[in-house]
Amino acid sequence: MLIIGELINCTRKRIAKAVEKKDIGYIQKIALDQVEAGADILDINAGIAGMEVELLPWLVEIVQAVTDVQLCLDSADGAALSAALPICKKKPMINSITDEAKVVDVILPLVAANKTQIIALCTSDELSGETTDDRLKIAASLVGKLTDAGVPPEDIYVDPCVYPISTNVNNGMEFLNALEQMKDCCEGVHTVCGLSNVSFGLPTRKILNQAFMIMAMVKGLDAVILNPLDKQMMANVIATETLLGRDDFCMNYIQAYRGGKFNFED
Repeated sequence: MLIIGELINCTRKRIAKAVEKKDIGYIQKIALDQVEAGADILDINAGIAGMEVELLPWLVEIVQAVTDVQLCLDSADGAALSAALPICKKKPMINSITDEAKVVDVILPLVAANKTQIIALCTSDELSGETTDDRLKIAASLVGKLTDAGVPPEDIYVDPCVYPISTNVNNGMEFLNALEQMKDCCEGVHTVCGLSNVSFGLPTRKILNQAFMIMAMVKGLDAVILNPLDKQMMANVIATETLLGRDDFCMNYIQAYRGGKFNFED
């Protein structure tokens, strides 16, 4: 399971404040804490209105000064991405592209020219994306556009999009059904999601998020955008990987236990 750490995000008040004050030490600590907790990739969102072109490359530079993990540039701003992509030391990921014409026109040329990985969201101009069939149709269309532009399937991470079960109790299962069928629909791609939206509007969200994470892993989820400092969630990921037979001799599980990764309070 590929873990994409979500915490360097300017929509979070503490990060926005740190960016405003140019508190490099705090931002770098958040980066290192996520890597230490198990993040394989760090998502970077510089989405402060009117400042993204300046802030996205700045964040890339200060994060890369303390860690060499892969970065995921979370932006739909073509100018900001154009400024940040050339300074990424490792092959970057872009979060994200949709099957909406205005987004494809901006993001697709950047993905093709810079040979990045890309998160492909199952949203479009024409379909709602709320049913399994809609998700699969959007994915097929979007993956087709990406591969036609020279993007290899292994660089594409399809996000079937999680919608809250508080608005439709079937939203969780529609996502899981699409997830299970995605690799038959789009051969060679990976799957990813930000799963916390499933519990929006409901109490004790962590319980639902943790249960949904396990269900998604069973259905074939390859990568997830989450808070890696949530020790209970990370413990569930480790345990589920072991139970799914992806942990030879249970060594990762044993190593996590010895490293204190299962020591947490309720």
